[in-house]
Amino acid sequence: MKEHTKKILLNKDRSNVEILSKHNNAWQRRKSARSPEIIDAAKLLLEEEGIQGLSMMKISKAAGVSEATVYKYFTDKNDLLNQVVNDWAEPFLERFERDIEEITDLHSSLLFVAIRYLEGMKTTPKVHKVFFKELRWNKYINSQAHKINKRYSNLLFNIIERAKDTNEIRDDLNFDIFRDQFYGGLEHLGIRKILSGKSINIGKDASDLVNIIYSGITKQQ
Repeated sequence: MKEHTKKILLNKDRSNVEILSKHNNAWQRRKSARSPEIIDAAKLLLEEEGIQGLSMMKISKAAGVSEATVYKYFTDKNDLLNQVVNDWAEPFLERFERDIEEITDLHSSLLFVAIRYLEGMKTTPKVHKVFFKELRWNKYINSQAHKINKRYSNLLFNIIERAKDTNEIRDDLNFDIFRDQFYGGLEHLGIRKILSGKSINIGKDASDLVNIIYSGITKQQ
């Protein structure tokens, strides 16, 4: 009888452990899902309302969690906005870096970068407004926004290095100045036309910019 009772108790203990384990696993799954849910809520608010008035309280309500929970995952609004931008930029840049490898000549490579850059701004104008107006001026160094910029810079650097191998590029080219002129020109185009709501012919404007820069960095025949 005692053995029978002991077996019942052991089985009961095992059942309780299994229930607790399932509960803990479900809690862990919910916990791991919270960060992307908060990012998605912030992204939705940005697209609907823009950056003005965006607060951690609003984001927490949109995500269905407490404000304290948001601060468990993100140190402040700047940190959360960096993650929002990175959530868009990561797959965008992965495709960018993969696709550019298929283009070999210098002019076509620069034109591809210019068009893809402007198309990215046109697709997500409010995310780019956050990048240009907020993230570059607050805790920028080593932030996600800073890392994104570095990847854009590396894209251009690799293009120039390939062009050096084919002897297309001027020997005295200052890469830093060239990079700032190239991306600065694209940024100015995007802010002046896309982010201000004006019409833009991306193909033509990108081509005009690339033609001017290309003629300045290549060796004269």
